[in-house]
Amino acid sequence: MGFEIGKTVAGYEILEILGSDKTGIAYKVRNVFAQRFEVLKVLPKDVGGNEEQVIRFLREIKVHARLVHPNIVTFYNAREIEGQLVMTTEYVPGITVEERLEAGPIAWQEASGYACQALSALEYAHSNGVIHRGLSSACLVITPDGIARLSGFGMAKAVSDPQLTAVGTVVGALRYISPEQVKGVALDARCDIYSLGVVLYEMLTGRLPFDSKGQFEVMLAHVNAPPKHPSEVKAEVPRGLGDLVLKALAKEPSDRFQSAQEFRMALEAAVGSQGVAPAVPPIEVPQPVAAFSSPAAPPAAIAPVVAEAQPGFGNSLLWKLAISLAVAAVTFMVGTAAVFAYMEMAHH
Repeated sequence: MGFEIGKTVAGYEILEILGSDKTGIAYKVRNVFAQRFEVLKVLPKDVGGNEEQVIRFLREIKVHARLVHPNIVTFYNAREIEGQLVMTTEYVPGITVEERLEAGPIAWQEASGYACQALSALEYAHSNGVIHRGLSSACLVITPDGIARLSGFGMAKAVSDPQLTAVGTVVGALRYISPEQVKGVALDARCDIYSLGVVLYEMLTGRLPFDSKGQFEVMLAHVNAPPKHPSEVKAEVPRGLGDLVLKALAKEPSDRFQSAQEFRMALEAAVGSQGVAPAVPPIEVPQPVAAFSSPAAPPAAIAPVVAEAQPGFGNSLLWKLAISLAVAAVTFMVGTAAVFAYMEMAHH
């Protein structure tokens, strides 16, 4: 049981259902107080009695809350509403890579840029001891500005967390999971390298490296079958770029890139060698907004004039002249006041 569309609960107006799976139901909501759209994920009451599901939900909250990065969807809050455990995260406008691929493959320059951004997110997560474990093309949202944002932390775990999944249990998105996930053995961050390799392969070619229809056949292919070279599937993909994708898809973790940083740097170098820089828009880490204006900031009425006066050589001279005249005027006024004060003291 979830929430009714159109209803407002605890300050959240429920707008629509974005999706649901065994980890919970996700709604698009409007935060009435903050006046912004958010994603509210709820652990339904009918699974609230399932201790393992509750532990997973709480673990997702704990893991996601510690990750603050420009390429990771921001975590906002966790609370209980009407007896149901919920969390809220940033609502990111845009489309997922999965949705974007419905129109066909993505140009290799653009795809490499998205992959580099996703690897930057993984690099940060791994450095904080977090393994995603569920990475797929549905987990990467592309904003209208071309920024890739990583989401879908329902399967994520911290390296320090106790092993919740029983040995022999498959965890992750079936068509993107690493061979070691298929085998149900202990995982490390290199399973995310493999999954992102699958996503990049899909972006470059428009198809998955292993697209068998049966679940067993897909799992078997992850463990044993060599994927076809990306440049043989789509001729526009540079051979060297395809080689990197195949390295990320190595069956043995020791044969892959050993870190997200290593993979990202290799991608950047390969794309750069083609005479094109990775299509990664400049990203700035959000800075806290001060509650009040800085005393040093110019008044609102003056600020536009200041902004217009600064660019350009001619305006620069006018700007400097204005400052010089202002300083001279202030100096004259202070000096005059000092003279009058001295005369007044002498008179007394």
